[in-house]
Amino acid sequence: MSGNFRKFFKESALYLVGLMLNRLISFLLLPIYTNVFDKTQNGIITIAYAFLGFMMIILPYGTDAALLNFYTGNDRDRKNYFSSAYLLVLISNLLILGLAFLARNSLSPAVLRVSDPRIFVWCLIILFFDTLNALTLLILRAEGRPVTFVSFSLANVLLMMGLNIFLVVHRRLGLAGIFYSNILTSAGIWLGLLPLVLKRLDWRLVSGKYIRSLVRFGFPFLPAGIFAVILDLSDRWFLEYFTDMETVGLYGVGYKLAAVMLIFVLAFNSAWQPFFLKARREKNTPNMIARVSFLVIGGLAFCWLFFSIWMSYIVRIKISGRYLIGAEFWAGTSVTPLIMLAYLFQALYLLQLPSIFLLEKTKWEPVFRGLGAATNIILNIAFIPRLGMSGAAMATVLAYLAMVIAIWFFNRKYYPLKYDWPKIGAIIILTASAYLVAIWGDSVIYRVIATGIGLLGISGILFWSLKGKILPIQKDR
Repeated sequence: MSGNFRKFFKESALYLVGLMLNRLISFLLLPIYTNVFDKTQNGIITIAYAFLGFMMIILPYGTDAALLNFYTGNDRDRKNYFSSAYLLVLISNLLILGLAFLARNSLSPAVLRVSDPRIFVWCLIILFFDTLNALTLLILRAEGRPVTFVSFSLANVLLMMGLNIFLVVHRRLGLAGIFYSNILTSAGIWLGLLPLVLKRLDWRLVSGKYIRSLVRFGFPFLPAGIFAVILDLSDRWFLEYFTDMETVGLYGVGYKLAAVMLIFVLAFNSAWQPFFLKARREKNTPNMIARVSFLVIGGLAFCWLFFSIWMSYIVRIKISGRYLIGAEFWAGTSVTPLIMLAYLFQALYLLQLPSIFLLEKTKWEPVFRGLGAATNIILNIAFIPRLGMSGAAMATVLAYLAMVIAIWFFNRKYYPLKYDWPKIGAIIILTASAYLVAIWGDSVIYRVIATGIGLLGISGILFWSLKGKILPIQKDR
């Protein structure tokens, strides 16, 4: 099992690099977006990206989760499942996006809150390529090819950055330059992945049998995916409804800054799901889940502490006479610690998710996600009119916390996991105390002290556990 752990954390590190590169785009583009565009224009960008995120869940309708499950568990029929899934998504893309294009004049103001239908059409083109790209990149994860994954992530960053600098900064195409950059990048990545697709694709292997298996397994994930997107993205529309597009733009910048936490969560999950699916036959899988959970909680707790303490200083860094983030957007950092805390709770939920796969109780996934979505909607309506964008952030935190509590009770009944609660509690108390020191002092020296307390304290707890019973180190035989 120690060899499995080493492989898991090695692959996690590589996926972390790949996802950091992908998410790095958000940070690298923020100086452009916050220094070139005003709050209203950033609000339009935020709503458009929220729509893209929502549709990236709708269009595969659970096929991606099903493909990952069958691809990792059945070496003999891999081509059959991939060919069937790719054809399914391709045809559905053409149908759904084609219908959306025909209704663009009505859907654009209703969905994006803009009258110009061109932005809506540009989003549809991006979605066509991105959904197919996501399916192929998922196969790289299933095959355990993180280096190739990282290579395409790097290409994605270079293309996106280069095109944005050329089209937005030099050619001054405005919002159109952003969407042109996205379209050209997505199409370029699709062309780069095409040889990998053709190597695994055989239309003769497409069969109703495999399509039915994919749909039967994956369909429960569609409502779950919809609920997840409602949880993550609906606050933008509520903010626009209760406040204005400028507030949405400010909130969107604060949210993107918090994505530094999401990078680590997604990188972990990229390796986590294939790992526990492959380890499903191990006798001590529950103990393995508890061990990994403890280490991930410790690492993410320090990440949250560090960036919560220092983000307000990071945005004020000057590069070539310009602030990293435009001064009018600094107020957006007020929601960043809350959103990062929500991402931490999201990780706690993902850590407990293996049970529904291993017990084949995937029908519970929509229940947990639905609880989170309903909580988020209710709290957004209750909080935003009174608290503005801080209320939206608080609603997201509490929604994820509700999901964590719900799945914990589920696991307690059906799939008990033995966590080391005293040490997890110590990490929570230490992190909260260090954060309060930084906020109470409100100066660089206090923030340095708080960072040191967090680093030394959490590292000490993790090291103590590594030397003890949480993760015993064994020699390979």
